[in-house]
Amino acid sequence: MKIATRHLAGSAIALAALALAVAAALGKWPPTQPLVPLAALWLALLGWGFHAALRRHLQFHDQLAFAQSQLELERRARALAEQTLEQTHTALCRKILQQDQLRDSERNRIARDIHDDLGQHLMALKIELSLMQGSSQGVHPPIHRKIGALIDQLGLTIQSLRRIINDLRPLELEHGLRAAMERHLSEFSRVNGIRHQLDADPEALMGITDHAIDAMLFRILQESLANVARHAEATEVKIALTRRGDLLTLDVRDNGIGMAGHPATHGCGLAGIADRVSAVGGKFVIDSKPGAGTALTLSIPLLRPTAVQSG
Repeated sequence: MKIATRHLAGSAIALAALALAVAAALGKWPPTQPLVPLAALWLALLGWGFHAALRRHLQFHDQLAFAQSQLELERRARALAEQTLEQTHTALCRKILQQDQLRDSERNRIARDIHDDLGQHLMALKIELSLMQGSSQGVHPPIHRKIGALIDQLGLTIQSLRRIINDLRPLELEHGLRAAMERHLSEFSRVNGIRHQLDADPEALMGITDHAIDAMLFRILQESLANVARHAEATEVKIALTRRGDLLTLDVRDNGIGMAGHPATHGCGLAGIADRVSAVGGKFVIDSKPGAGTALTLSIPLLRPTAVQSG
């Protein structure tokens, strides 16, 4: 482009020089040729006009190049801002997940310690007092009555302790995971107007004594349904809970509009699910196409790898 502009500028200068040369030679032309001065003037004006047009062209080209450079700078700045925002979003989601996991883990630990330690000691003490009450019956009536009062107070203490344990554990899971899923799905359908189908294998949860698994699956179900309500525009959602050997699988499918773009752009829910499943050595798969709904499938090993347990 620079070479072409230089060439055009040289042509304009040459035309102007030619016009001047013709004008200088006017005195040598015979009077029978009056058009020569006009031709010289025309050539001079043509050179000047060409030069002016060339200047305007160069100015426009410079302005266009400046505008393009500004657009490129803005594009890079926007891309950097979007990347920073996505990284911040991911970090925030992980932080929220870590806080939830720490809170749930600590609450479960406290509940387990209370039940296994303090609860067992109180029950043993109640049994001892009951034996003492039986042996004092008819022998020491005042002591017998006093022991009876102590047993009653101890019974109230044990009941309060059980309420504390239930409060520390998720209230929804008080009657088991399946019952909690059914209640939550019914409320979900009532509030959002989205039909639901639950297919939970009765044998899927048999023999599972780790309450953390129940709590994690229930929280994942909550997050999955919240994502359906916010983004899917679905009319129906299907949930399946199955087990094959030591692998527990939860499948959540909707008939909504599907997802376009990276799943991380749909809030902390999906990122949180992926991190929860990964933390226990499981797998999380998203199958979604625009207009074809979304399927979330997660598989959790009930026998966790040693590396995961120690972590």
